[in-house]
This record gives sequence, C-alpha cells and structure tokens, in this order.
Amino acid sequence: MQHLAAAQILNLTNEVLYLGRDASVEQRIASRLNIPFAGIRVGGLRGLGLLTQARNFSHSVAAARVAAQEIAKFKPNVVLATGGYVSAPVIWAAWRKKIPVVIDLPDLEPGWAIRATWRLSQQVAVSFDEVLRFFPRGRAAVTGYPVRAEFFQATRDAGRAHFQLDTGLPVVTVFGGSQGAHALNETVRANLETLARTTQILHVSGARDKTSLEGARARLETKLAARYHIFEYLDEDMPLALAAADVIVARAGAATLGEFPAVGVPSILAPGLFAQGHQSKNAEFLASRGAALVLAEEKLAGEFVTTLLNLLNDETRLCEMRAAVKKLAQPDAARRIGKLLQEVSV
Repeated sequence: MQHLAAAQILNLTNEVLYLGRDASVEQRIASRLNIPFAGIRVGGLRGLGLLTQARNFSHSVAAARVAAQEIAKFKPNVVLATGGYVSAPVIWAAWRKKIPVVIDLPDLEPGWAIRATWRLSQQVAVSFDEVLRFFPRGRAAVTGYPVRAEFFQATRDAGRAHFQLDTGLPVVTVFGGSQGAHALNETVRANLETLARTTQILHVSGARDKTSLEGARARLETKLAARYHIFEYLDEDMPLALAAADVIVARAGAATLGEFPAVGVPSILAPGLFAQGHQSKNAEFLASRGAALVLAEEKLAGEFVTTLLNLLNDETRLCEMRAAVKKLAQPDAARRIGKLLQEVSV
C-alpha cells in the first residue's frame, strides 16, 4: 500500500488517520502497524447495472458524510488520497472542509475517480514522467511509486532461505493481487505437475481458489508437492517472496510498477481487462523497457508454460531483464511524497 509506505518512511504512524474500505486488506495492515483506521463503505459505478449503480452511489454519499465526520474529529493538516472510487468521497469531504489534498496516482493513466476529483486537490503525485500529460503544468509532480523499505532490502538469498527453498532449482513467484487472480490460479493448477518437475513455486493465490490448488498439490508425488508453496495472502513476507524469484508471474496492477523494480526481478504479466485497461498499460510500460513479458489472458492456457520455461532457460535474457527492471526502481519516492505533503499542509 503506497500511502502506508509514505507514512512509514516519515515515521508518522501516530499522526495519521487512515480512511479506507471497511473490512479490507488495508484495514488489517493498518491495524498491524497501529495506524488508526476508519472504515467507509463504497462501491464502483461504471459498467454496473442501474440498481447496483444506485446502491453504490448512495453508499458513496454516506461515505462522504462519514469521511467529513472523521476529518472534523481528527483535524488533519493534509489528506493523501490514492486509489479509485474509494478515494472520491474522502477527497470531496476534505475539499468541503478546506483541507488540502494531495492525490497519489500510481497508474500510468488516471481512472474515472481521479479524473473527476483531481481539480479538488493541490497537487497530484505521479510515478513517471509519462503521466504528466494528463494534468496542467504545475498541478502534478513526479515523485515515483512509493513502496516499503523492505522491498529494497530483500535479497534473493534471504528470500530462498526464509521459504526453505532448494538453491539448485529456479523459483517462480505467482501473485494475483490481494484477492488472487482466478485465470492465473487455474493456469498453475492445470500445469502444476509440469511446473513442479523443473521449478519451485511460491503461489499467493487469494482465498477463492486455495482449496482447489491444495487439492492439486495433494495429487502430486511427495517430491514434487514439496516444491509447491501456496499462501492465501502474504504481507510482511511478500518482499522476500518476490525477491526469491527468478521470474514473477502476475497481473499488472499499479504495485507492479513499484515493487518489482524494488526487488529487481523480471516478470511475465497477464494484465486484467478491468478498470479501463489500466493493467494493460502498466504491463506495456514494463515490457517496452525490457523489464517484463506480456501474455494476454486468453493465451495463458496455450502459451504460459512454454513462455515461462523458455525464459528460465535463457540466462542471458534474464540478466538483461534484471538490469532493465532495476533501472526503474525509485527508492526515494515515499520521501518525495512526504515532502510534498509537508509543502501543501495547513
């Protein structure tokens, strides 16, 4: 969570109120870090039925009221907003209360929520120069994508030791985001025996598919089953899981742009087709710089295993991709955002 990284690096855990989705992953992380959290109930509007839109709009109106109440009690000097529709009620409430807002835009293009609300902010922090074109001169600043310091500190050897991996076999980390990615999970399940014969797999699956994946592992012979490590979700250990890998297989959410460069590991990306195609743009950005390969979701069934094994067997290409992805790392991003917050705060 990039906004938690900014708070972490500035040592602001006792001076931050986190407004986010109720009963969410970020609530669990904030609780672990002892950051006060207030939950709001929100839902998207685009691409949904009229009844769902009407219900979610009413939730957003209620969320803006809750956000206004929490802001009035907490009396912040500045609001850092990031994400999609979940941020809109908070930005609106802060603007009404005349609290300055900085929007952190991690993606390569602003989504509809940010397009609708950025004018209510003092500044937009973006990850790369390419994003500046969406905003008037002076209204956006390139800060980089902030990630926790642990991602820069994690090493290949430490990751492999932590997960007790065989140093003689390549490691693949499969990650579909905090909720998992069904298409990636199914691809691994269908090819698990083939993959386990030549690789070790760290698989962050999410909750929905974990049982079926555990069933597939149970059908493997003992030696192969020991090479497949499945987790519903990783938090503190995620930097080590990524750093341990020779190749990361993942969707292409915004975190891809910050976390993969921080650990310096190349990836094979299968971008999701939701959220106005933001993931495709993220994947194309990394691929165009030699840091990743892109495999469309509809090609996973037929081409995934060949693409992965060919890459693992091409050490020259892997070295080139490692060098390319490391060039995109931005270790000072959180500090830059923190400085921006201090500059606009009241």
